[in-house]
Amino acid sequence: MTDSMPLEPAEIVLVYGRDTCDDTTRARDHLEGAGVPFRYFRIDEDEDARMLVHGAGYFSTPVVVTPAGRIYMEPSDEELAALVASLD
Repeated sequence: MTDSMPLEPAEIVLVYGRDTCDDTTRARDHLEGAGVPFRYFRIDEDEDARMLVHGAGYFSTPVVVTPAGRIYMEPSDEELAALVASLD
């Protein structure tokens, strides 16, 4: 077993997910609709991103990391709305 590696925040929202995941699509659509800039990592194609997310102990998608370091896993619509409001 390896030690967990934290997911480091960035200056913009980070989204780790899969294009085939409805929750990932919903989260991306919500952020885009709210005009929130974000960087999307496709963990099904980006092995480094997948290893980072799995190494931090997250195995469901999407995983959303805010600039403040808050991490949401499979965020609900309410959580996404709160995330957007926290960025204002």
